[in-house]
Amino acid sequence: MDREPLFTHSPHPEFDHFVELINRGRYFKLLSSEILASVLRQGSLVTLKKDHYVIREGSEAPPELYILVEGSLAVLSNEKFILRLDLPGDVVGEVAVIQSTPRLADVLTETDCRLIVFPHELFHVDGAADQASVLYVLFSHILAAKLRITTAQSMIRKNTRVTSQGNIRVGIVDSNAADRSIINQAVEESWPEATVTEFADTPAFVDYNHTDRFDLVIADTQMFGDTQRDWNLTATFIKSVQFHGAQIVIASACCNNPQDRELLIDMGADELMTKPCASFELNHVIRKSRIWYLKNLELDKVETEAETDRLTGLANRRRLDKFLEALITVYPDSRMPFSLIMTDIDNFKYYNDANGHQLGDLVLRKVATALGNKVRRGDLAARFGGEEFIFVLPDCGKDRAMALAETLRATIESTAFPNQENQPGGNLTMTLGVATYPQDAEDLATLLKKADDCLYVGKDAGRNVVIAANAKAVE
Repeated sequence: MDREPLFTHSPHPEFDHFVELINRGRYFKLLSSEILASVLRQGSLVTLKKDHYVIREGSEAPPELYILVEGSLAVLSNEKFILRLDLPGDVVGEVAVIQSTPRLADVLTETDCRLIVFPHELFHVDGAADQASVLYVLFSHILAAKLRITTAQSMIRKNTRVTSQGNIRVGIVDSNAADRSIINQAVEESWPEATVTEFADTPAFVDYNHTDRFDLVIADTQMFGDTQRDWNLTATFIKSVQFHGAQIVIASACCNNPQDRELLIDMGADELMTKPCASFELNHVIRKSRIWYLKNLELDKVETEAETDRLTGLANRRRLDKFLEALITVYPDSRMPFSLIMTDIDNFKYYNDANGHQLGDLVLRKVATALGNKVRRGDLAARFGGEEFIFVLPDCGKDRAMALAETLRATIESTAFPNQENQPGGNLTMTLGVATYPQDAEDLATLLKKADDCLYVGKDAGRNVVIAANAKAVE
């Protein structure tokens, strides 16, 4: 590939444009444009046609780091699509620079692309140096940003966590039917409440449509002689298991090899067993996993209690703020929508004054239960303060949010509350305001204000209505 140095005696004519584009990228927002410019000056611009391999799976060539300027890249492992990188400032190649291992995936241009490449010579570290290089600053920002995004994604996923023992699932991944049967029997003995799903090989697990999370996966990662391909398959499999939060037990003949054991642990395996497995060892590992599951269940209960409003049982402001920050961290990259519904009980002060705070608290609890039962798994229902509630709806556009808001409004209108006939209008009702990211606002403060403004427009319009930003009222 032909390389154009970005800075020799004079900068590249588009250099300032590149700095501006990349500075808006997900990994460089916190980096000053001056520091970013000094980093980019050390790179070269490459222009690549569609279907060009930027990185080859298994390659042991000296590592290089690439920053996308224009176009779209596909990351593939074993010829299977993993993810797409199509935003200026997306980064590939940094793992190989850090670990100096054979590449674990292919990176292919999906369109004509322009990238800034940093050759391996720039990443040589002099142990005697008394100051960090500019590229060290680059790496620290990339890794810190990736950690921030990963933490936010984890927070969003944790919103679906369970705090009571539900459907426990164990996956068995093994090409040998007899071995699957032995493991299945051990699960029945040591974790009888678990449901078992069997897979004939690791790709079958990776391709499986996981509508429910697994709590434990016991797998034989077979070796077929092609070491690099085998380990790439295993790494992809373990990442798939980790995504679903499961403990990973590798039961395989390869665990007899100390080097293989070390690699499996580095990849993220929790337990290793050699084949053939002794029955007492297999049962012991499954019992340990069961204890781990129950301990984490208790930890989740404690954490949930700390983030729950005691009166209503809904999320409190602490959890709401963390969840909103997670969404605003992750969603700008995908440009997927999420919506807010802001609502409060109409004339609640009148109800409290007429009936006393004990009945008022009863109404708040009853409203919270009725509304909380109507939202989807993964949505967040929170008490915003007083008689005001807020619903955060990930992956939800304006139309769906409006439909849900109308369901919430109708639910309260049709629910029987003590002494509601004495309320103004002869019923206890709610007014709701809806705002959607990024359609109505691209920052959190403005989005919250839009939803709140819509709520008060609804109050002025006569209450018991749904008002959405830039939409008509629904009565």
